[in-house]
Amino acid sequence: MPDPAASLIPGAVVPAPPAPWSHLHRVLFRVAFVYFLLFAFCYGNGNLFDIIPVVGDRITQGLNWPLDHLAEWISTHVLHYSGIGATHHETGSGDTLVQWVEEWVFVGVAIVAGLLWSAIAAARGHRRVEYTTAHAWLRFLLRLTCGMFMLSYGFAKLFPMQMPPISTAVLNEPVGNMSPMTMLWSLLALNPAYQIICGAAEVIGGVLILFRRTALAGALVSAFVMTNVLLYNLFFDVPVKLFAANLLLALVFITLPDVPALFRFFWLHQPAAPAGVWIPQIERKRFRIATRVVEVIFIIAFLIAGPILNGIGWWKYHKASLGKTPLQGAWHIDAPTPSLASPEQQPITAIYVDSPTLVRTRSTDGALWRTSLRCDEKTPACNIRIYTTGSRARYAWKAVDADHMVLTAIPPRDAKPQDAAHFHPYTLTLTRIPLPTHYPLLDRGFHWVNEWGLER
Repeated sequence: MPDPAASLIPGAVVPAPPAPWSHLHRVLFRVAFVYFLLFAFCYGNGNLFDIIPVVGDRITQGLNWPLDHLAEWISTHVLHYSGIGATHHETGSGDTLVQWVEEWVFVGVAIVAGLLWSAIAAARGHRRVEYTTAHAWLRFLLRLTCGMFMLSYGFAKLFPMQMPPISTAVLNEPVGNMSPMTMLWSLLALNPAYQIICGAAEVIGGVLILFRRTALAGALVSAFVMTNVLLYNLFFDVPVKLFAANLLLALVFITLPDVPALFRFFWLHQPAAPAGVWIPQIERKRFRIATRVVEVIFIIAFLIAGPILNGIGWWKYHKASLGKTPLQGAWHIDAPTPSLASPEQQPITAIYVDSPTLVRTRSTDGALWRTSLRCDEKTPACNIRIYTTGSRARYAWKAVDADHMVLTAIPPRDAKPQDAAHFHPYTLTLTRIPLPTHYPLLDRGFHWVNEWGLER
């Protein structure tokens, strides 16, 4: 509404009230408003509460509890799935059946809430004919959400940790047996400089979108980058399709109000200015202070603490990767046991140890699994954890000779006395797998001059 006092000031310009929205425009906005609130605060791959240490996870679990259980109930009683496919389980990525179901739960909740909101508005006589302020706040919220994700993933590539060096297990895998994702990850990891450049593009988009004057440029850069990421995920079967699609959808939503101005400028070559309100004019001092505090927190968390923490993490990772471990090399398990199994409960048949930070295990179905290995040469004992949901076991190790090793299962460090009393030890005999002394893929390097293209 125009300010009545402003009309009493000579020469004052009274801002025109926002133009009314069509009925369909208002209904679609209400649905989108609810959906993007769920994305920002309840999404399983990450949300805005991640920025709050310790308490953030508990808040997320509390908010997600009804949605998670509804998705599991639908998976079990409507789709008639059972086992791991009907339950939430940690994968390190996404696209599980329950996550797909929960995505449609988000859509359903947004549609029902949007229609209910519209019905209440109709019953009250449609007093509000536009949602310009709410739209501006939603764009502000999505700027923070998208900026957080772009910076988080960008720093993970800028300090090259997301795509680790190619493991011995992958180097000895026939190309025809490799999964599309492993092929892609190996390509991106082959030269860390490429991964760093990709990360820098994500960081640039994430930084720009956090500031009001550069938010449109940040949204455009981020949308361009995320389009490429989504195509990678779709065409190479990387299980982060849902998350990447939602992030791209949020970025497109952010840029929608300025699409007409972009069209006029780039296509019609006419003067144009962005029309979208990136953040509403805040009349109450408390709101202004709260908004500034949020912006400062994000700047400190992601533009100051983010690079520092990622740099420290990368340095620790790099330093650990140079270390040695008693299980260094490739080992065949002579008699696989269900006690050491993959998340799919397939016994492990081989262990490939490049360094303490780069370990892969192979199960009887031929699949490779990322594995955590921690060895203590003083004890001597080692902890093995297959992926995120596979076996966790502790072993005492003994080298028989250069090519043979014996692992004997022992109770975990934190095992309760009653659990340790009922522990049944078992033994694994490992035989070293001969490996090539070098790999042309790693030795090829870069050449300005090539008389022939090297194909082999």
